[in-house]
Amino acid sequence: MFARIFTKEEADALLPEIQRVLSQMRQARKELSEVQARLPEARGLERRALEEEARFLLGSLEADARYLASLGVFLKDLDQGLVDFPARLGGEVVFLCWREGEPEVAHYHPLAGGFAQRRPLGEPNPPLPPEERPGERRPGA
Repeated sequence: MFARIFTKEEADALLPEIQRVLSQMRQARKELSEVQARLPEARGLERRALEEEARFLLGSLEADARYLASLGVFLKDLDQGLVDFPARLGGEVVFLCWREGEPEVAHYHPLAGGFAQRRPLGEPNPPLPPEERPGERRPGA
């Protein structure tokens, strides 16, 4: 189902790299926005240069997103710095959930849930209702 299942320690070890990539992505997005704002008024060589810069910045954003995916993590929200790590907790596959600014990965949520359903890692892992257990329903069952 997932290319990688993380432990909390493995997720924590990746946080500095994830923070670096998120910062790089935000900078590229800011620069792209500035370039796009200048495009409507630009003409000739200036327009071509801006279009090329926009393509480069888009490519940079896409490459960074692919890099995060290659690490096995899921970028959920660039603005908030929300990242999920597939993990196993109490026999269930869940997402460890981290938000930029938090010192460590300290929360999780069900695969079908999101940030609103996140719970501290120290809480007992209550069983998920059957409709939230991925892969347990068979077609036609």
